[in-house]
Amino acid sequence: MAFDKSVPSTFAKSGIYYFERRVPSDLRKHYSTSKISYSLRTWSPAVAKSRSIRAAQQLEEHWYYLRIQNFKLPAKYLLRLVQNGSVVNVGASAAVSETADVKLSDAVAIYLKRKWQGRPVTFHRAAGRACGYVIDACSEKSITAYRKADANAFRDDLIGRGLAGSSITRVFGPVRSVVNFAASEIGIDLPNVFGKAY
Repeated sequence: MAFDKSVPSTFAKSGIYYFERRVPSDLRKHYSTSKISYSLRTWSPAVAKSRSIRAAQQLEEHWYYLRIQNFKLPAKYLLRLVQNGSVVNVGASAAVSETADVKLSDAVAIYLKRKWQGRPVTFHRAAGRACGYVIDACSEKSITAYRKADANAFRDDLIGRGLAGSSITRVFGPVRSVVNFAASEIGIDLPNVFGKAY
C-alpha cells in the first residue's frame, strides 16, 4: 500500500487508487466503521485526484447535514415545506396530518395544500413566515395545545422584533387563518387563541 501526497485522501494498492477518510469522532455513531475506504477504480493519478476531491466534498456536505440535525434552527419546519421558492411535499405532509395530531407546521401544510393554487408566492411566504414566528416564540405544538399565554408571548416577541402595531396585526392574520382552516378541515371545534389576542 502506497500513499501519493499529490492525490489527497487516497492510497494506491496494486497500482489502483483507493479513497480513504476517517469518520469524525462526533459522527461515529452514524457509521459501523471508523474509516471509509473504497476503490476509485483507476490507475491514473489525475482521475484519482478528481474523484477523491469530489468524494471528499460529498462527504463534507453529508457530515454537515448530520451535524445540523441536532441544532435548534429558527422556523426549521420550513425546510421541509419550501425548496428554491417552491412548495414541496405539502400534499404528503397534509395527508398524514389529517389523520394525526396536527402540529402548527402540519396546519401550514394543510392550509397551503388547499389554498395555494392560483395564489402569488407572497401568500405562501406570509403564512410560512407568520407561523414560523409563532414556532420561534412558543415552540412547535399541536394547534389544540396553544393557549392565551402563547398568543400573548407571540405578540410580545413581535413587539421585541420592533414591529409596529399595524404590522403585528398583519402577522397575526395568517396565523389565525392557518389554525382556523386546519381545524375546520380535520373537524376540530377549536377556540382560536390567536384570534383574540390584544
